[in-house]
Amino acid sequence: MEWRVESDSPLGCHIVLLTPEFAAGSPLGLPVSERHAKKGTVTPFFRNGDGVRLWLTAGIGPEGEVQPEHIRQAMGEAGRMAVKEGWEEVAVHLPELPLPADALGRAVVEGLVLGTYRFDRYRSDPQTQRLRRVDVLRGTRESESLFAGIRRGEADAAGTCLARDLANEPANHLRPDLLASRVQEHFSGTPVEVSVYGGVKLERMDLQGLTAVGKGSRYGPRLIEMHYTGDSSKPLIALVGKGVTFDSGGISLKTQRDISDMRMDMAGAAAVIGALDVIAKLRLPVHVVGLVPAAENLPGAHSMLPGDIIRYANGTTVQVANTDAEGRLILADGLILAGKRGARTVIDIATLTGACAAALGPKIAGVFGDEGLRKLLQEVGEEVGDRVWPMPLVEEYESLLDSDYADLKNISEGPYAGAITAALFLKRFVPTGVAWAHIDMAGPMDTPKTKGYLPAGATGFGVRLLAEAVNRLASA
Repeated sequence: MEWRVESDSPLGCHIVLLTPEFAAGSPLGLPVSERHAKKGTVTPFFRNGDGVRLWLTAGIGPEGEVQPEHIRQAMGEAGRMAVKEGWEEVAVHLPELPLPADALGRAVVEGLVLGTYRFDRYRSDPQTQRLRRVDVLRGTRESESLFAGIRRGEADAAGTCLARDLANEPANHLRPDLLASRVQEHFSGTPVEVSVYGGVKLERMDLQGLTAVGKGSRYGPRLIEMHYTGDSSKPLIALVGKGVTFDSGGISLKTQRDISDMRMDMAGAAAVIGALDVIAKLRLPVHVVGLVPAAENLPGAHSMLPGDIIRYANGTTVQVANTDAEGRLILADGLILAGKRGARTVIDIATLTGACAAALGPKIAGVFGDEGLRKLLQEVGEEVGDRVWPMPLVEEYESLLDSDYADLKNISEGPYAGAITAALFLKRFVPTGVAWAHIDMAGPMDTPKTKGYLPAGATGFGVRLLAEAVNRLASA
């Protein structure tokens, strides 16, 4: 998609972002009113009654209340309608808003690109229609800043679409080895250096949790390591993403009627991969390593069993009480490895617990860990649209993980506080002196219905959150 910043445009198709104040002036001679400016309202207008839709207005609410998220939502809705109408070129008209020009440009691009995303490679009728050129009409805004925002939005959207593609991929096309190969291929020729470890190399690296979880599948586990050095003088930041390419529950088999979405149990890994893509495209002056332990959690002759003991590289022993609590077992390896690589800050992200989804719903992830990181991630999440909410680490709940014959179990006693006890489990593997945050994104990993800039399926949650958080941590 080609993006231009223009003061005027010769294109015949137009999207108008509409506020009540803008509507009051009858912009561009359109017969609009305050009702057309209501958030979520997209209205087509016809030319001379001939049935050709040349104008779309997308309501974003009152000027003083507009946030970038409102623009992303509006552009997503309008973009889909434009594609449905067969538009290939479109001019976007912006009202005067009290937002920085770069934030405005970024939101327009993210909304339009992410809203028109479609995962259709396995359909017999893949979408061929797409927008090829977009002119953003700058009005009184400084064009250089607006264009910088557009460039940032392009990188954000590309990384998020990459994460969506990976998470949407069916499990028979994305085994751990295939995920590793796709990551290597994607980052070939970029500043991201990728190393992949499997087989005996995992044993030599003492990645006992990953080895245990993945041994039930004939497709062996992999550790995918991605390094980006934009400024080697900056402290190393580690991003650790859960990469369970399919989670059947293992021996503790899931019993739901349809568990197709368990192919998305690697959405945390996809977020880390997408964030590295954004960081590399923008050439950010940061020092970061992405760690993705990838495995299939399946029942089989060699599967990990309830009651098994795993002895980790830090000496901690874990009783496997339930094989469906496998994500924390492989993340533990990632946290230990992050410390070995010298990371001073570690953020892990995972589709970890249904308990967190039950607590916060499908729109918000939970964030645990150090207060400073929690606050940063919450602030960034509100800005980029990947919202997180701070959750407590209640020390009194640690006893719920007690085991009779190991240091701890991988699930807690009783039906309560599952997200908190999972985070407390992970905390046991955070290296001493390292700042740490854990993001439980089980709720917002996907969406069942298309709305705003989120088409049905994987959302790509976490990509923009992680990329911006790393940028701000390095700049602090």
